[in-house]
Amino acid sequence: MEKGNSKDLRKLGLSINLISVTEWLIIVVAFLGRYMLQFYQTAIGYTAGFFGLNATEVGIAFALFGVAFGLAAFIVHKISPSKFRSLVAISLLILGLTMPLYLVIHGAIEIYALMTLDGLITGIYMDALMTMGGMASKDQKQRQIDQSAFSFWVSTALIIAPFTTGILLSVLNIKYMFAIFAIMAFVAIPVLLFLHGKHSLQYVGHRSEAEEGTHPTALNFLFHNKNKSFNASLIAALGNKIPYFIVLSFGVLYGKILGFTPQQIFYLIAVMFAFNVGARLFVMLKSPISNKLRYMEIAMIFAAGAAIILPLSVIWHPLFYLVFPLAGIPEGILWPIGLQLANTTFKSHEIGSSTAFFSSGMMIMAALMPILGWIISTVGYEFSFLIFGAITVAFLIWLLSYVKSNEFELTQHAELSEKR
Repeated sequence: MEKGNSKDLRKLGLSINLISVTEWLIIVVAFLGRYMLQFYQTAIGYTAGFFGLNATEVGIAFALFGVAFGLAAFIVHKISPSKFRSLVAISLLILGLTMPLYLVIHGAIEIYALMTLDGLITGIYMDALMTMGGMASKDQKQRQIDQSAFSFWVSTALIIAPFTTGILLSVLNIKYMFAIFAIMAFVAIPVLLFLHGKHSLQYVGHRSEAEEGTHPTALNFLFHNKNKSFNASLIAALGNKIPYFIVLSFGVLYGKILGFTPQQIFYLIAVMFAFNVGARLFVMLKSPISNKLRYMEIAMIFAAGAAIILPLSVIWHPLFYLVFPLAGIPEGILWPIGLQLANTTFKSHEIGSSTAFFSSGMMIMAALMPILGWIISTVGYEFSFLIFGAITVAFLIWLLSYVKSNEFELTQHAELSEKR
């Protein structure tokens, strides 16, 4: 086969002969893990409402899950990438045992405790798996392609999870669905056992620096990081999540006001993720990408559009349909690009930290949802969404100004990365 055709096929992931067995094993485990995470995220708002929680309490539940997910980065930061396989196995086992507890819990406190624990566990295994997704190859440019392929194939769970949730919700109680989907954790664990010998991870950090404590502290890494491109991706990651999380946490409650059933909202969320996956496919086919900053800016423009249209849909309900593709596209662009930067622009012993903190940065904005829930209960949806739309636009302006003020350094960094 010609080299050009081989590269295109590798990007598409059409042949196991072109994508290594190591990559496929990681993708399979990550797909199952992402499926459980996406079901959890999609169902939090409905589940909390099912147990009788109000809008503010729904926001708290979503925030606890998201913030706990974000805090997982501080744990992953301390662990050597060579130990990620065991870390993922333990995390999946815990998640598989805790998700069925929705069959027996009662009351807000128990719901909060379980969502916090499972948010932390899913954060740990997804941060580790996303780092592992770029470790099958030592070549930097190839890792960019591998990371994009990983992001795309794993993201297909984004569509399948809410779609199957919508279908099963018509015949099953939501708490039984948690028990059913928990089985995926026990399916994924045996696949991890094959990641050894000739299928071991190739690009791993220096164990001594992680184990002896000589690598930077988490706070030092976050606030004294001089990687301007990575910092720009964090700004975009924070901003694009606002309309995305609003849809996931309050979509069902808001949809009822507009005349939508919960099943219809889950299908619309599946549409959102279909656009998300389509954007990831586009990034995958374009990788390795040199003008990553331009893609970040475009993604944030889409996110700002979703945030602006959201309150307007109170006035004209058909606009609500546009919110879902506009909210889905930004993450589909930013997630693979952010992972590429995290996985290819840091030293080998830092990639666990960079990947974990990028992943957590995309989740930490869930902390705003209780505030939004309280504002909604006080002044209603329209004004609340206007406030958060303005916040999203502020993030877009911040990103544009950051890129403009650091244009020289960002250009130099991009050129240096291309030469490596």
